[in-house]
Amino acid sequence: MSDKGLAIPKIIVTLSDVQNKDNVHVKEAEENSAFFDIIEYRADLKVMTLADYKDELLYIRSQFPNKKMLFTYRMFDDRDRATIEAADYYEIIKFIISNDLCDIIDIDLMIYEQYMTDLLQLARQHQIEVLISHHEFQYTPRIKDMLAMYKKMITLDADYCKLAVMPHDGKDVLNLMDAVYETKQAYDTNVIGIAMGEIGKITRLACGVFGSSMTFGYVGEPVAPGQIHVRDLHHRLALY
Repeated sequence: MSDKGLAIPKIIVTLSDVQNKDNVHVKEAEENSAFFDIIEYRADLKVMTLADYKDELLYIRSQFPNKKMLFTYRMFDDRDRATIEAADYYEIIKFIISNDLCDIIDIDLMIYEQYMTDLLQLARQHQIEVLISHHEFQYTPRIKDMLAMYKKMITLDADYCKLAVMPHDGKDVLNLMDAVYETKQAYDTNVIGIAMGEIGKITRLACGVFGSSMTFGYVGEPVAPGQIHVRDLHHRLALY
């Protein structure tokens, strides 16, 4: 394997609804701040007003001034049911970018083309990095389909290209890692590949071997199937 296929993945910790009673998740994140690089704020885990999101993000900024912030709002739940109307999703992402509330913005690959064009242009104007993502919670697509998704993200000039899939066996896991590796070999870009659940847990640990540049962990409780606590994730990454 060439050096282009190797990466030291950055660890992202996921937070949501941080100004709750006793701020327990923020306190745990502070205690483990040496074990992660980026904070992902999952806005879809508790629906709030735009003003509330702004307040939450500014609070996280005040507590973690040296960490990059990734803002994410998932358009679909783990049963592939829409969690929000496309127009409302667009307005949330537009608001976050326009108010410079994050360093990286997650944009769903499947949003309407015009929404994608407008948000990409706005993010570039505000010098906010773009992570384009796609999630398959029921299955793992064919390798050629995953390669096509990554290529589409790259064509859109994403700073980070993320696929998360649900494997049903070891072959699905290998197929995802193959798609990550082939994409990383072909393009000089940040590729992220995650196979969810217990079967796919290895992808959260060995992802860097195949060229994946980021992996996700948690404090408090996992927010995605197969996630590993950031402290354990940091220590176990050293094995790879």
